[in-house]
Amino acid sequence: MSAATRYLGIELNAGITRWHMTAYLLAALISSGYAGALAILQPGLLQVIDIPIADQATLTGMLAALQEAVFIVMMALYGVMADRLGRKPVYALGLGLTSLGFFLYPFAQNVPQLLAYRLIIAFGGAAMVGMMVTVVADYATNKDRGKANGLQGFIATIGAFIPPALGFMPGVFAGQGYSELEAQQITFAIGGAMGVAGTIIALIGLAPHKPAAPIQRESVGVMLKHGLAAGRDPGVALSYGAAFISRGDLAVTGAFMGLWLVQFGIQSMGMAPSQAMQELAVPRVLTTVTGAMIGALLMGYISDRVSRSTAVMLASGLAAVVYLSVSFVTDPTAPWVFGLLAVMGVAEISAFVSSQALVGQQAPAQRRGAVIGFFGVAGAIGILVGTAGGGWLFSHINPAAPFVLFGVLNAVVCVWAAMVRRKVVVPPDTDMPVNAEAASA
Repeated sequence: MSAATRYLGIELNAGITRWHMTAYLLAALISSGYAGALAILQPGLLQVIDIPIADQATLTGMLAALQEAVFIVMMALYGVMADRLGRKPVYALGLGLTSLGFFLYPFAQNVPQLLAYRLIIAFGGAAMVGMMVTVVADYATNKDRGKANGLQGFIATIGAFIPPALGFMPGVFAGQGYSELEAQQITFAIGGAMGVAGTIIALIGLAPHKPAAPIQRESVGVMLKHGLAAGRDPGVALSYGAAFISRGDLAVTGAFMGLWLVQFGIQSMGMAPSQAMQELAVPRVLTTVTGAMIGALLMGYISDRVSRSTAVMLASGLAAVVYLSVSFVTDPTAPWVFGLLAVMGVAEISAFVSSQALVGQQAPAQRRGAVIGFFGVAGAIGILVGTAGGGWLFSHINPAAPFVLFGVLNAVVCVWAAMVRRKVVVPPDTDMPVNAEAASA
């Protein structure tokens, strides 16, 4: 029996090479860059296309809610497609559609066009995000799944440097003589080009995935039913709850911290939109990202040293403390807020990594795409609550209110994890080879 292939200390499943893992991480880098790009670019674009400032928070929430509604409908279906057709074509489809949406987005001249282009991004993003979680669960053995998700989380935080880099670009292009609108269009085109590269990487570099024959013969309805039924497992159910809060955490931070800072800069400091984005939003986003880089590797290590449900408990407990602390922020530019944002980065990525490690462990290998699809649906609902509900709270109560809401919700999941963690049993088939047809022959 040949020795298992290892990648940066992670044992890979049978049939997975170091090249497959490298290609996956490159695709994940681009995917995670997209995950935060609209949050930092959209506030400036809304100013340029003359959306009234009083309507911007509500519109931001509505656009994000539309995207999450698509995620709720499509992620389980994309998971079933991945179980039937393989991960590679679904991932490539997601990256390609997201790229197209980014090329089109800054050419919107009104709200209906913004909605139409956001739909394209949403259909792409649902496939892209679902496969980012599914593929890493396929590639790593269970004993190293925490480290694999920690590495993926680390790569995701490096990808999170992409939106701030894009955020600088409109100001740079405007300084070179382009109009504010042209500067936005060039920046979004650069973002769209990332997806073209990602699509090529996914098609060439990801491992082939041929499901077992019984799975291929099942109807979509039966596959969805089996995926939903997996939620009766205490570990899968907890992972769905953890997905809800971890994606909501990321969404609230991404959607409203930048908007809070841009509006504060315009209204209280007399800045232009691009200046507020460049001088206020970008440095603080980078602070959060730096905290997340540390938290990803730390929680990946912890998730392989304690039970995965205990890791979820620790991560959600930390996030509860951090998000509730935002209630004390009255000036988002105050120096002490930098420290809070750094810890927030640790907390939000810890919840992200621990939830993915748990669902990757608990999802039956042959139905992993469908189960993780429902995991993605739970995450999308969390983002929907965070963005749509957060947009209303931001506008009608105060900018800290969305963060406080998720502080409370994290506390609920922390208690849940403490109650069920001894009931979570690792399934026997969590490490089945990617090519299940070959393994069963």
